Amino acid sequence: GDATLYHGCLKPAITSYAKSELMCCKFNHAGDLIATGNANGAVTVFQPHSSGAVYELRPSSGALSHLPVTGVHFRKVGSASDAVHNNILLASYSSGHVRHWHVTTGQCLSTIKEDRETLAAAYSSDYQSFVTVGSDCKIHLYDENSLQLVSTFEKSSSSSVMDGHASRVFAVRYHPSDPTSFLSGGWDDTIQFWDTRQSYSVRRISGPHICGDALDIDPNTHDILTGSWSYSDTLQVWDFASGKLLSTFQPTLQCKVYAACWLRPGVAIVGGTQAHLTVVVDTKANKELGGMKDLEHSVYGLDYHQRSNTIAVAAGNKLYSSVVLGSTLQALHSREH
Repeated sequence: GDATLYHGCLKPAITSYAKSELMCCKFNHAGDLIATGNANGAVTVFQPHSSGAVYELRPSSGALSHLPVTGVHFRKVGSASDAVHNNILLASYSSGHVRHWHVTTGQCLSTIKEDRETLAAAYSSDYQSFVTVGSDCKIHLYDENSLQLVSTFEKSSSSSVMDGHASRVFAVRYHPSDPTSFLSGGWDDTIQFWDTRQSYSVRRISGPHICGDALDIDPNTHDILTGSWSYSDTLQVWDFASGKLLSTFQPTLQCKVYAACWLRPGVAIVGGTQAHLTVVVDTKANKELGGMKDLEHSVYGLDYHQRSNTIAVAAGNKLYSSVVLGSTLQALHSREH
């Protein structure tokens, strides 16, 4: 049937249903909500481990463009239990809109309209700013409080230097502890390293063909994870400081990757298409630890919440939430120490 369990490192998933295809998903910081961005332009918010939607966020005016939501991100202010400030969600849309929502009241707090398809967004580690990326190769940096556009990053006019993107940008990630540093990736097969104090990228990695939310930085090791929409060099790990390639992993079933994120140092979860699946991968031992295969649709979105040890997988109109079995992680933990 759908979402076959295999290798056993995941408990059977709880399945929730949305009204349209899911493009992305993210946990809130407490781990008790999962927001999904939908192809019909709505943001649906679910509770993990229960199957019903709890909130739906859509513009009240007739302005709903019915263009997909491309990114969802919960703001974090103060402690994870500070529900008032932590129920703020940043959403990007392929219509070029960027909105802040108050999740529990369904109120749209602000709207920015960019003159492009906005394909992803990310908050800085201190949540004082956010960046957006899209179809025009540029990266916009906004102040979270004033919502003013602070800077725009793009490649220089030099034809000899690749100091920015030359095509659509599908993924962007801030450094986990440095609010002036972020990475971006997309169709031009480069990962660009940016410093918010400089107009052009400071360095780059060549290779990864990013077509979705498939770029992550481990908060402990700072190792970079990239997932490519390609049958070769599908999942790769890179050293942040040097940009050196550390490892490459090919799923046993041919899969082109749309989404990838770290679970913990050396262990990642990846999802994609052709073979519609999600796999938990030990990148150091180069082996699959488990996952879900034979899904009915491509996996476009993935996320992991560490404290609750739960993964969220968005495939078609279904959101799967599943707990990673503790024994797997204990074995990995003992290997690390």
